[in-house]
Amino acid sequence: MEETAIEVNRGGFIISLDFELNWGVHDVFRHGQYDENLYGVRHALPKILTLFEKYGIHATWATVGLLFAETKNEMAHYLRGIPVKYEQKRYAAYLQLASVGENEQDDPLHFGKSLIAEIMQTPHQEIGTHTFSHYYCLENGQTEADFRADLQATTVISEEYIVPMKSIVFPRNQVNASYFKACMEAGLICYRGNEAHALYSPKKFTKKSRLLGAMKWLDSYVNITGNHLIRLEEMQDDVFVNVRSSAFLRPYCKRLSVLEGLKIKRIKEGMLAAAKVGAFYHLWWHPHNFGKHTEKNLAMLEELLRYYRELQMKYNFRSYSMYEVAMLCKQ
Repeated sequence: MEETAIEVNRGGFIISLDFELNWGVHDVFRHGQYDENLYGVRHALPKILTLFEKYGIHATWATVGLLFAETKNEMAHYLRGIPVKYEQKRYAAYLQLASVGENEQDDPLHFGKSLIAEIMQTPHQEIGTHTFSHYYCLENGQTEADFRADLQATTVISEEYIVPMKSIVFPRNQVNASYFKACMEAGLICYRGNEAHALYSPKKFTKKSRLLGAMKWLDSYVNITGNHLIRLEEMQDDVFVNVRSSAFLRPYCKRLSVLEGLKIKRIKEGMLAAAKVGAFYHLWWHPHNFGKHTEKNLAMLEELLRYYRELQMKYNFRSYSMYEVAMLCKQ
């Protein structure tokens, strides 16, 4: 993670990725249902990094702390110290241990230290936290004490391997303002907030409706809620800096391939709007979104990165990690 000398108010392109492997989807898909995407991360992630290096992209990789573990016993050791008792028991990471292999070679769906190393070896990449256990901050049963224990586990398991983390992405975008103090006490300075529209307000996972999901899906192709630009002056008063999301980069869908052009156009319009007014545009996704139809997704990403370079040349539109934007605010 590198600090850079940055001119104020020239705007920029922020990218963050939620890196979680099966820890982020074990409670969503039936066993084996999503394996193609998860195994595909091993192929897609290095190629994403290659594109980032080619186009000079700074990015934040919000990483589940369990991925730092080298053995199943190490995972179990840390999880014993996080007594989360969700009312929906299927959310609890420790219940997955029975199906976890012994190490990364044996189980590439639950271990990721070699992939973290690849991220760290690529210039301008920040390792942030996605909590230790893919922790849900709004679900019933969990407490602030549990959350603090989860943050501490990430700090301990990673402290000899990377510089202290400064950015957090709350799993399922369950931003809980009452936990900000715990985040700051753990050394974090910024988080990825949701788009500033009621459609994207933080919700319990059990409260999400199909209609809500359909509206979000439609908003990815047709501009319903706006471009969600972020302006530096909006963040400068934040004690805990909110580097809000602008859009989720939906992966290629064969059944909806005819709409791919609309999706790309929607994102480019937001990027252009940000570049013109000196604002920021924050795009995010998961590496496992690229695990299937990998080449199609990489082509989509490269088209957006080429467009970023055009905006860089014309408007001095720069690339930032979440941490770098937060440091702008701290300045």
